[in-house]
Amino acid sequence: MHSGNPLSHDRRIAAWQWIWPLLVAALTLPIWQDWWEPGLMIALNRGFSHLPDELWALLSLLGTGWAVYALTVPALWRMPRLMLAWICAAPLASLATHAGKALADSPRPLKVLGPDVLHTIGTPLYHWAMPSGHTLTAFATAAAIYFSLRREGRLRWAWLFLLAFGVGCSRIAFAAHWPADVAMGMALGLLCGMSGAWLAARIPSRYLREQAWLMRIIALLGLPVLYVLCSGAIDARMNRPWQYLFGALMAASLLYFIRKTLRTCVDPAVTSASATAATLPSPSVLGNSRP
Repeated sequence: MHSGNPLSHDRRIAAWQWIWPLLVAALTLPIWQDWWEPGLMIALNRGFSHLPDELWALLSLLGTGWAVYALTVPALWRMPRLMLAWICAAPLASLATHAGKALADSPRPLKVLGPDVLHTIGTPLYHWAMPSGHTLTAFATAAAIYFSLRREGRLRWAWLFLLAFGVGCSRIAFAAHWPADVAMGMALGLLCGMSGAWLAARIPSRYLREQAWLMRIIALLGLPVLYVLCSGAIDARMNRPWQYLFGALMAASLLYFIRKTLRTCVDPAVTSASATAATLPSPSVLGNSRP
């Protein structure tokens, strides 16, 4: 029998999959225990410096909630539960980041090694190293989206974790974080993202329609996001063109969503169709090849 929750058995998180954050933490034990420091940090930072700073700056930008919102806002009307999953994960990720930094109170690489040893991108940072907030955000977003998809179509979205790993590497390239900070951000991010997907799966489908107050509140969050993207450089000055591009794409998406939500207010037939769309995800996106 089909319940009101569209995330049926094929999109639930299996019990054994909750071991992934612990497994990542265990596999990276030598890194976050600083067994190979400072040599590992110096080697990675210098190795990454052979790639363009612009690449690392863009990857770092993708580890911010501003960029994540701008790039996922089209899901508001296509796959609202996917966007809702990472939004549910966001407060958990923020809490883990700030609590971790306060508890660890660890110096950043530039504080220990100095700017003469490391290649630096953007504004130099010296305090509150553990964990990497950018890495945690990236892995939380990747896990939230990944575990909100149908199981049969998830593997084709595994590149999200590769992208999140690139965000973590960018923080080393910036000389902003130790590899240990990145490793801990990966483990905590996975946990927060999976928790966000679990929470989002329990929100009834009626709250995911274009005319639902929840979706409209999420759309309103775009206003401060747009302001931040267009008002100053995030992480590095070279990110400004990307910020303007993300802002333009986000503004266009929000205008389209406003058009749809206003239309559903006056057209009952469209309201009924949108309700059906909220409970039936797009086969082309979720990897369901069957009609």
